[in-house]
Amino acid sequence: MKKKIAWALLDNRTGNRNQVLGILSQLDFEYKIIEIKYNFFSILPNFFFQILSFNFHIKSISSQLVGAKPNLIISCGRRTATVSIELKKKLNHNLKCVHLMYPRFTLFKKKIDMIFTPMHDSVKENKYIKKFLGTPSNIILTKNTSNKYIEPIIFLIIGGDHGRFKLSEKEVENIIFKIIFKIKNVGTLLVTTSRRSSKKVINKVNYIAKKYSAIKEVYHPSNMASKDNIYLKSLSISKEIVVTGDSMSMISEACETKKPVRIYYNTKFCSKKHIRFCNKLIKDKYAFPFETIGKKNTTIKVLNTSKKIALCIKKNLNHE
Repeated sequence: MKKKIAWALLDNRTGNRNQVLGILSQLDFEYKIIEIKYNFFSILPNFFFQILSFNFHIKSISSQLVGAKPNLIISCGRRTATVSIELKKKLNHNLKCVHLMYPRFTLFKKKIDMIFTPMHDSVKENKYIKKFLGTPSNIILTKNTSNKYIEPIIFLIIGGDHGRFKLSEKEVENIIFKIIFKIKNVGTLLVTTSRRSSKKVINKVNYIAKKYSAIKEVYHPSNMASKDNIYLKSLSISKEIVVTGDSMSMISEACETKKPVRIYYNTKFCSKKHIRFCNKLIKDKYAFPFETIGKKNTTIKVLNTSKKIALCIKKNLNHE
């Protein structure tokens, strides 16, 4: 049987790309990557440039629209939604458009066949909006990764600011000190910040890392001069993962590893949506409270959001 073809709209946002690639990895379709590059107008709400022209906010992609027509278009994030809608109209054949994350302030959303959004977003589920716990991810752990670190090996993933919610250096200091106290400064702590981490948080992490020998590696993705990305290696070799509760994508990736995930979260730097998400993961045993660090967990559930969404997509296509 001939494989179905998917076109994947990928932009410059790492989180968006990882979600789409996570779905593609589970679909087993042939696929083509369509790279989307934005211009100045992309900062405007979707409905504004939709009125002017669907693709007013992107650089031309016409040279990429060659080859066999797709059965499926996958997009993620607000700004690629309008491109997906226009491509469906332009290609003018029986294809499905799947979009990840609800595209607010977008006209003609019902032209998109399926929208997948996290369970705790304030969007009502209906026949074309499907809600899942967590976000898709594209994490494949490295096997047989050698290391010379002293166990226990703990990987700390630090998020950052979003909207009016700010992750302070005091919160980060509190997390690190509690982990170091737990391992008695004898085990190994690997640390990464995120692109949303503030300069104050990054500086605080660097300062603490110089004082405590248990902190073996620190990585800052926002620092172009930083050393090689330790993220995948750290996920692979760690025995436990600690993640701040301000990012659904970071937590979802950690919960794909089949390792104990401890979430550090509170109302000071987490929105109500993030609090609900963290509580649900802990209630359903996909993750554990931060205070349980070091505790042995006999049952660890894997989130598998990418796989669940991919199965839903294939089921929908097979019914056509």
